[in-house]
Amino acid sequence: MKKNRIKFLIIELFLLMLAVFFVWKIFDQNVAETRIAVILPESGDKRWDALIKGMKQFAAENNVHMIICNTDEIDGPEAEREFIKEQKDNDIDGFILYPAPGRETENMLKKECGNKPYLLMADSLAVKEGEAASPAIQPDYREIGRSLGEQLRTKERKIGIIADWKMSEAVQSEISGLNEALEGSGSEIRWCIYRRKEQNIVERIGAEKRADTLVVLDAGVLEELGEQAENGKYRGAELYGVGYSLRTIALLDQGNIQGLIVPDGYEIGYRSVEEMVRRIEHKFYKMQGYTTEYKVFQKDSFSMDDDLERFLYSYE
Repeated sequence: MKKNRIKFLIIELFLLMLAVFFVWKIFDQNVAETRIAVILPESGDKRWDALIKGMKQFAAENNVHMIICNTDEIDGPEAEREFIKEQKDNDIDGFILYPAPGRETENMLKKECGNKPYLLMADSLAVKEGEAASPAIQPDYREIGRSLGEQLRTKERKIGIIADWKMSEAVQSEISGLNEALEGSGSEIRWCIYRRKEQNIVERIGAEKRADTLVVLDAGVLEELGEQAENGKYRGAELYGVGYSLRTIALLDQGNIQGLIVPDGYEIGYRSVEEMVRRIEHKFYKMQGYTTEYKVFQKDSFSMDDDLERFLYSYE
């Protein structure tokens, strides 16, 4: 009799635990997903592939709903403002943004995002030295510039620079780092041009003085010129630059590009969502900026080693 009573109590305890488990699962499934809007210029461009993969990976692991806004080129704060307004109506919890070019962008973001937290990625706003902009998750652009400069110190060169938006702190940091690394090398930077909307960059390059080396800080332009390079050169100039796509790495492997810096887009994406979720879940948490990794490749020493394969996993 006593054994039967003990057995009965064990069964009751087991059923109670089972009932508690199923009730917990029901409530767990009803917990609202965290909703984060992501605003990137030309969001369908392949340069964002690794970054978006990193975002989606963290989201899948942590019950986060990502809204990747479908955008064309965002050429100023007014264009970005419209996407922010649209997503505020979409009941999102926070924003991850690539800031639009323009000095008014920071003020616009503070005003339009209101009580919704926002985080910048892959680029920082143009601010004075020593001032703090919004937190950003990005590589050290000055070090990227230095790494490019170190690749160029093998001989005296006549260099042309092709960059993206002129007022970007990232672009200016890259150029500063490049100048620092080239100091005392005997090389000369003959010109620097900045890409403009709807501009034919090939015609613009042709109008400049002859250069035997082109340093391309615009990933899209680097891929375009790399596609047109012949016998390891583009119109007689070796190509070096910053790229984000598998295609640029393939162009390096083919010898069309001689030196390449590849920021780790996967890490930028993953850590951006991670940091934003911390802020959403803890109202008084102060978001942190992070310096992410990048890879330095040279044609002469390029090989698909195990380390590179792990890095390229994020691009697959």
